[in-house]
Amino acid sequence: MSRATKIAALAAGICGLVGSALSQQTPPPAAAQQQSGAEIRKAMVWKRFDYSCASDAKVTVYLRSQTAKVLYKDRMYLMKQTVSADGNRYSDGRFVWWGKGSGGFIQEDKPEGNGAMLVKDCKLVEAAKQDPAVISGSVTYRERIALPPTAVLEVKLLEVSKADAPATVIAEQKIATEGKQVPIPFELKLDPAKIDARHRYTVSVRILVGDQLRYVSDTAYPVQANGTSASGMEIIVKAVPPTR
Repeated sequence: MSRATKIAALAAGICGLVGSALSQQTPPPAAAQQQSGAEIRKAMVWKRFDYSCASDAKVTVYLRSQTAKVLYKDRMYLMKQTVSADGNRYSDGRFVWWGKGSGGFIQEDKPEGNGAMLVKDCKLVEAAKQDPAVISGSVTYRERIALPPTAVLEVKLLEVSKADAPATVIAEQKIATEGKQVPIPFELKLDPAKIDARHRYTVSVRILVGDQLRYVSDTAYPVQANGTSASGMEIIVKAVPPTR
């Protein structure tokens, strides 16, 4: 091997050792980003409900998806939602929180449903004073026809979660047009406690003149079930052929 060849081989070996050391000390940018991202966790958003119960007891319930954290007497119960035909039932295997409307209770979780009551007669604090959610928008149609002054606009928020069951009216507004023409604004106010994030909701609209249906919404206008306000909806209704 010539002297030049030996020098080249030695230089290559040194470069290889330096490169190996650097790669061990400093990860590639992509790997560094992945490692950094693995340490970042998004904050979990819980919805809080405060209850006043029998014997001046206090219960605080935090809900997120199908999980509940129930705070009672400085003890936190972490519960999962279970199947129930009546109300929202959460259990940790030992105790159950059963929320019904604006009330609820905690009792021992027994198969027969007769477990000892831990706290009962819980009522949602200031349920009537909570700020209502507002769903607002306007109603219009394409036809160039004026509405008679006796026309009535009906706007409803419907729960349509079950395909084999009739829709449930959650909120409703009736507007006497009294000569007003489209677009006509509407505003539905509802209690956020009545909204279940697992269910589906849609806005339905009708325009009637007397007992005659003149216009109807024939397209689904879904509303995100998060219990918060929604605005700017534009609902287009279609003419209904007159009945003979």
